[in-house]
Amino acid sequence: MARIRGLTANQIAKRIYNREDNVYDKKVITKQLITSILLMYMDECKKALEEGERIEISKVGSIIPEVKVHEGNFNLPMCNKDSGNPPYTKLRIRRNNLFGETMNKILLRNIESGVCGLDKLPFSRQQMDILKKSGYVPENTKIDYEKERN
Repeated sequence: MARIRGLTANQIAKRIYNREDNVYDKKVITKQLITSILLMYMDECKKALEEGERIEISKVGSIIPEVKVHEGNFNLPMCNKDSGNPPYTKLRIRRNNLFGETMNKILLRNIESGVCGLDKLPFSRQQMDILKKSGYVPENTKIDYEKERN
């Protein structure tokens, strides 16, 4: 499948600007102003994560920074780099329970309506095989994977 790009600050600003509930004067609150505010927000989130702070995103969940050290457990050799095995960082993303339940309901409703996945995130072929075997989707269900790449 082709690489799907995430939403940019400019695309989010356009969505906010065009929302029906946007009651602000569109001559004063422009897409460029919304974009610059979003970029500042994203920059502050980046700085907070770099310092080890947890980011809470209302109605979505949390982004949690973690520091890791190679442990070499289970008789597996440790990853050897030229400089040894330096510690590294990871981000863990945890959605809140209500948002997770909402996404799952949408997914199940989509399956019942013949949409195999979320609107912009279809199931993979392997996932479809599993769902067909388990009876969640009919055996004759097909996804046009070539169409999804574009």
